[in-house]
Amino acid sequence: MIKKILWVVGAAVIIFAAIVIYQIATTKKHSPAATAELKTENYNIKVDYCRPYKKGREIFGELLPYDTYWRTGANEPTIITFSNDFTFGANIIRAGSYRIYTIPRESEWDVVLNSETEKWGYWEPDYTLDIAKVTVPVQKADSCTEQFLIELTSNDSGVELAMVWDFTKVVVPIKI
Repeated sequence: MIKKILWVVGAAVIIFAAIVIYQIATTKKHSPAATAELKTENYNIKVDYCRPYKKGREIFGELLPYDTYWRTGANEPTIITFSNDFTFGANIIRAGSYRIYTIPRESEWDVVLNSETEKWGYWEPDYTLDIAKVTVPVQKADSCTEQFLIELTSNDSGVELAMVWDFTKVVVPIKI
C-alpha cells in the first residue's frame, strides 16, 4: 500500500515538474524578449523587456485593468539601464539599472522606477524601493500596434521613452 502511495506521489511530482518546465520554456515565444537602446558619445540607455501581442483583445481597461500595477511588458520585469546620472520627473537618479512598472489609467499613466530588479514573473515590486515616479498623459497612437513596443529617441532636452500598444501611447521625458 505504501509503495502505491509513493508511486502516485512520485508520478504527480514528475507531472507537475514537467508542466512547470514546459510553461517556462514556451512563455517567451508568446511574448518575445526585446531591447530598446539609445547610444551617443555621452551616454547609453538600454531597456530590456518582453513584447506581448494584442491578439484581438481589449488591452487597457480590460486585460490590464486601470489603476492597477502592470510590469510593463510580459514574463519578467522591464529593466532600464543608464550609463550616466539622469533626471526622471523631478528626481535626479544615479546611473544604474531600475525596474520600470506602470499604473495605466484612461487619461494618464504613472511610470515608476524601482530599485528591485531581480524578481521574475508577475510579482508586484516592493513599493518602498520606488526611486521616482512621473505621471504622463495618454496619447492616441496613429495606428494599432499589435505587439507592445518601447522606443527611445533623443531630442534637444534629453530623451523620450515611448511605450506603445494597441491605440495607446505614452511618452516619458528623461533629462540626461
